[in-house]
Amino acid sequence: MGVKRVEDLVAFQRAVAFKEGIYTLVRSSPRAMQDWKWRDQIFDAAVGVESNIAEGWGRRTAKQICQFLDYAHASLDETRRRLLDGAARGYYTAERCAPLWHHERLCGAALRGLRKSLEPFIDVRGR
Repeated sequence: MGVKRVEDLVAFQRAVAFKEGIYTLVRSSPRAMQDWKWRDQIFDAAVGVESNIAEGWGRRTAKQICQFLDYAHASLDETRRRLLDGAARGYYTAERCAPLWHHERLCGAALRGLRKSLEPFIDVRGR
């Protein structure tokens, strides 16, 4: 029995947990919330992880799914950079990011594992 819904994927669950942690951290900082451009960028990057997993899950071929998993990983990387930038801007301390680093590592590992599990299904013609 395979996974039927995107919500059942561990990578998706990890992405949601990471995004929710980002939202909580940013919303707890009045200065971060007032920096609309930065706030929107980190929120967009964080939601991009789960959105790209979901979009990939709706694709027809393993190659297409893997492409969107790569996009999700790029969004994870972007969110990590923006999270570090928020600490550098003084919006929150680096220590407050510790739980998010844990979620980020788990999400990245789940993305890599899911992608690796799909690679055998990509045929030589690139499907």
